[in-house]
Amino acid sequence: MTKQDAQEQMRQAKIKRVFHHNEVMKIEGQAVGLTNKEWNKMEVKVKGSGTKGKGFANNKLWNHNNLESVSKMK
Repeated sequence: MTKQDAQEQMRQAKIKRVFHHNEVMKIEGQAVGLTNKEWNKMEVKVKGSGTKGKGFANNKLWNHNNLESVSKMK
């Protein structure tokens, strides 16, 4: 295959892609964004901090520091 053959093949492939795209646009129509009502109705799950403060690092890790209070030592 020569350079000219490859270029011709690429040109034909581009013509096919353009034709297919135009046919899809005739059937489906142009893509449009969401309306405000549709946008506001959409629910997206986000990462929360529901377990913060309940983990090992926030309670059990420091139990060795739970010493008697100074008033009880006297």
